[in-house]
Amino acid sequence: MIFFILILSTYIFFSLDSMSSLVVFILLEVCLYSILLSMSWFHVMILLMILEMLMLLIFLLMNFSILLMKMSGIFIFMFITLSVAEASVGMSLLTMLVRSHGNDFMQISIF
Repeated sequence: MIFFILILSTYIFFSLDSMSSLVVFILLEVCLYSILLSMSWFHVMILLMILEMLMLLIFLLMNFSILLMKMSGIFIFMFITLSVAEASVGMSLLTMLVRSHGNDFMQISIF
């Protein structure tokens, strides 16, 4: 099954032009980071780093889509503003958690 997926992804990757193959690669990275996010939810610092990687990839996808559709760049500035606000809220929550508990390990069972 994995071999079939690798062959199919290689065929799709090499049959597209450079911009489309880059977008496919970024979407595969988003899927990988989503899987990592669901697997490592114990440490808050790792969760924040994975969320920031997702934000960076979404930022790249927005740039590519705005370049392809020749739209205005105001959406990029709004997205950057919201991602900075998200990062600052995450770091403040991490600081509060570490000061109150001594580490960033959450002992919550979600499954």
